[in-house]
Amino acid sequence: MGKKFNRLLVVGEPVLTNEILHYPCTCDCGRSVVVRSQDLRKGRTNSCGCYRAEKTSEASFKHGMSHTSIHNRWMLMIRRCEDQNSKVYFRYGARGVTVCDRWHEFVVFLADMGMPKKGMTLERKDNNLGYSKENCIWANKKTQANNRRSSKIIVFNDLSMTQAQWEDKMNLRKGTIYERLR
Repeated sequence: MGKKFNRLLVVGEPVLTNEILHYPCTCDCGRSVVVRSQDLRKGRTNSCGCYRAEKTSEASFKHGMSHTSIHNRWMLMIRRCEDQNSKVYFRYGARGVTVCDRWHEFVVFLADMGMPKKGMTLERKDNNLGYSKENCIWANKKTQANNRRSSKIIVFNDLSMTQAQWEDKMNLRKGTIYERLR
């Protein structure tokens, strides 16, 4: 009695149950438990269970943002570049689009990019380069649509813009340039 094993303090005399000695203990957290003597001696039982719960919580609560919109976007970014089973891997990882080493940690990605404003999504400035602080911005859907690989670039008076950008600049109805070019 009075002997300490990790977080457990033996507080009473042993009790024989089914020919096995059990000791009543109090955990550092305040809970009372009864533990087999051999588990105490061999270090197989360190607490009432609170130690394992703490470690599990620490492992899953590094940044407190799991299951948020930005965390989901981060996971999808990595998946489409690295998971060959991703439905869009052929557009990203298979083409050589990578995620920089720093961004494999969510907290670093968040520190570099910050929180997006409503309606903004992660966009690569150059679609042929990977995801990194230097090549990414938060962009609205219109900006993203103009930055697709499939967008046709029209050069006029030394200005290069997509069809949609020219229509905006010249205050034309959507599809006007397409119709005129056709």
